[in-house]
Amino acid sequence: MMPINTVEKPGFRKLIKTLDPKYEMPGRRHFSEKAIPELYTSERQKLARRLQDVTYFSSTTDLWSSRTMEPYLSFTVHFIDNNWELNNACLQTSFFPKDHTAELLAEGLHEVLKAWDLPVNRQVCLTTDNGANIVKAARLNDWVRLQCFGHRLHLAIDGLCPMEWGWHKCGEGFVPIKTTLPPAPEKLMKGQLQV
Repeated sequence: MMPINTVEKPGFRKLIKTLDPKYEMPGRRHFSEKAIPELYTSERQKLARRLQDVTYFSSTTDLWSSRTMEPYLSFTVHFIDNNWELNNACLQTSFFPKDHTAELLAEGLHEVLKAWDLPVNRQVCLTTDNGANIVKAARLNDWVRLQCFGHRLHLAIDGLCPMEWGWHKCGEGFVPIKTTLPPAPEKLMKGQLQV
C-alpha cells in the first residue's frame, strides 16, 4: 500500500500522463476526503447486507502491537454463505490504548457486534488465544470460546524445544524486553488528542 500523497509525486504524475495524457490526476485531498471515504462507506454497506443474510457466524479476535508498540484489537467474522462457501471479514482493527482488562475487552468486543448490527445469539463461538484477559472477556460476555489451534500448537512446540542456546551465558546481563506500551507515550497521545 502506498501513502495517499503518492498521487502528488512528480514521478507518479509522469507515469499517469504517459499512460493517458488526457487524464487529470486528482490531488491527495480528493482521495482522503472523497474517494476513500466513499469507497469505505460503499464496501461497508455491501458487507453489512451480506452479514444480515448469515444465519450463524463464528469470530476470532486478537490483541497485537504494531512495530512501534501501539496496541490494536482486531475482530474477524467467519461464515458460510448460501453457496456453501466459507467467508471471512475483518470487521474492525482499532487502536486500543486502554488497559487490556477483561472488562474493557468484553465491552470493546460487544461494541463491534453492535456497530455491525450482528445479534449475539447468531455467534456460534469466539476463537482466541489463551490470555487470561481475553478468556475472561469471553466469559463476561457469556460467549462460547474456542482456543486457537495455531496458538496451542505453537505453545506445544515451544514446550518440546526449550531454548537453551545462550541465555545462561548472558548471566546477569540479560534484561527482558518490555513489550507493553509505557505510560509516558500513552499520556503524550492523550495530550495530542486534546489539542
